[in-house]
Amino acid sequence: MNDRAVIRGLIRQGAQINIIGDSLAAGAGSSDSYSTEEVILHDGDDVFVRRAAPNSWWSRFQNYIDDKYPGCTVVNNGCGGAFSFQLKNHLPSVFQEDKDDIIFLFLGANDRKRVNGMDELRSNLTWMIRYFKGKNKPVAVFTPNPSTAENESYKNRLYHLEDVANTIIDVAEAEDILIVDNYNYIMDYLFFTGKKIDDIIFGKGCRNDGLHPSDKVQEMIYHNLMRVLGFSVKTDGAVWK
Repeated sequence: MNDRAVIRGLIRQGAQINIIGDSLAAGAGSSDSYSTEEVILHDGDDVFVRRAAPNSWWSRFQNYIDDKYPGCTVVNNGCGGAFSFQLKNHLPSVFQEDKDDIIFLFLGANDRKRVNGMDELRSNLTWMIRYFKGKNKPVAVFTPNPSTAENESYKNRLYHLEDVANTIIDVAEAEDILIVDNYNYIMDYLFFTGKKIDDIIFGKGCRNDGLHPSDKVQEMIYHNLMRVLGFSVKTDGAVWK
C-alpha cells in the first residue's frame, strides 16, 4: 500500500495530523490571520508562536476533515521565520510520538537566506523524513508557492523559491515519499490561464507582501493537497454532509 492510501486510511480511522514547518505551513498571508501568544518552541533568542489562520489552506483542510472524519485532528506547528535546522533541532517541541499519526513537512523557504541554504535544506529534510520513517509515521512534504519577482529580488534571497522547490522534489523522490508540489501546481495554473503570480497572490485583507499567499492561493494549496491525497471536495454551493 502506498503512502497516499495509508494516509487516507489513517485519516478515516481518526488520525492526528501534525503540520511542521514555517510561516507558509502556518497559513500566514491569509485574511484574518494572526499570531497568538502560545509558544511552540524557543531557539536562543528566537521565539516561535502558534498562528490562527481561519482562511488558510490548512484550516480549509481541517474543515473538510471535521466534516467527513470528525475523529481526526489537525495540529499546526508552523513556526514563522524558522529555518530547517531549527525545526530539526527542536523536533521534541513539535512532535508527540504517542499522538501524531501523520506528518506534513512544509518548510524550506527561509533557507534561501542562508549561504549554504539548499545543502542545509537537503540534509535537514532528509534527516527529518528518515526520523519519522523510523517511527513508522507516514510523511508528506510540501513545496512553497511561487512569489513575485519583486519579492525574489530582495538582497537576502541568496536562492529562490524554484531552488527550494527543486531541492524538496529531489529529496521526496530520493526518499520515495508523497509530495504536495504547490510550486509547479500553481505555475501550471499561471501558464494555462495566462496570468502572473502578481494577479493571484494579493487579496483584500491579506498580507500582500508577494510571498505569503492570499486566500485565493491558500485555496489552491488546499485543492492541491486534496488532489494529492485522493480526497474529493464538494461542488461549489454544497450544503450536505
